[in-house]
Amino acid sequence: MEHALIHFYLNPGRNIRTDKQREIKMELLLVDIGNTNITIGFYGNGGIRNILRLKTIIDGRDTEEYSYILDGFIMQHKMQATEGAVICSVVPEVTAFLTDAVKKSFDIEPLNVNHKAETGLKFLIKNTEELGADRIANAVAAHKLYKGNIIVVDFGTATTFCVITGKGEYAGGAIMPGIVLSAHALAEKTAMLPVVELKLPDSVLGKTTRENILTGIILGHAGAVERIINEIKTDVGKDFTVLATGGLVDSVKPYIKAIDYINPLLTLEGLRFIYELNSNT
Repeated sequence: MEHALIHFYLNPGRNIRTDKQREIKMELLLVDIGNTNITIGFYGNGGIRNILRLKTIIDGRDTEEYSYILDGFIMQHKMQATEGAVICSVVPEVTAFLTDAVKKSFDIEPLNVNHKAETGLKFLIKNTEELGADRIANAVAAHKLYKGNIIVVDFGTATTFCVITGKGEYAGGAIMPGIVLSAHALAEKTAMLPVVELKLPDSVLGKTTRENILTGIILGHAGAVERIINEIKTDVGKDFTVLATGGLVDSVKPYIKAIDYINPLLTLEGLRFIYELNSNT
C-alpha cells in the first residue's frame, strides 16, 4: 500500500506554503531512527511513499539483517534501487548498522543529519550539537512547507517542541516525557497500577483504575502541551501556527485546540529537503 503525504486541516486557510520545491528525480531513501520506531520511506515522483515501520531494537539487528530488510522491501514494492539516502537518528547504537546496510545494499554513502548539515535555518540556541537530528528535520520541513512563525510539536517517545520563526530562525523549544513513557513509568514505580493500552478515554470521569489512568495520562498530557504552547506564545509575543507530528499524535489531538495542522510525515519531508540542500543533484 502506498502512503501519500497527509495534512489534516484542523483550521483551514492558515499558513501553508504553495511555492514549488525542486523535485528530486531519483528514488531517495529516507530513514528516521527513533527511540521507539524506525520509519523508512522513499521519495520520488513527487511524493513520499512505501512507508516501512520497524521497532527500534538495540543490539538486536546487525548490518546483514538491515540490508536484508531493505533489499526485500525494494523487491516487494518493485522499486528501482535508490540512488541517494539520508538518515536522521537519535539512537547511535543503531545508526552505524543502518548506515552500513545502506552501503551494502545500494553501494552509496548516506547523508547522516547533524547540526553541521546545511539546513537553510539560522540557529539561535546554545549547544547546537545537542539538538536531535529529528528535530532539525522537523524544523526544516516546517519552514519549507508552512508560512510564518511555527511551533512544531512531535509526539514520540518524548514530546518535543520546536519554535521556528518566519525568517527561518530556530529560536528554541522544550522537551517533556512522552505519553507511553509516562504510562510505563507510572506502572513501573507503583506496586498495583497496570500498564494500560493507550486509547481515548470513554469518559473524563474514570470508573475503573484503567480509566482513571487513561484520563490522567491522556488529558494530563494534552493539558501540559497546550500550556507550553500558550506560554511560548506569551513569552515570544508573536502569533504562531501550531504543527503536530509523531506516532502518538492521535492519542491527544481531540483534546488540544491549539493544533492547526497535523503532518504525520513531517520528519521524512525534512530529510528530503536536507538532502537537496546538501547534494549537487
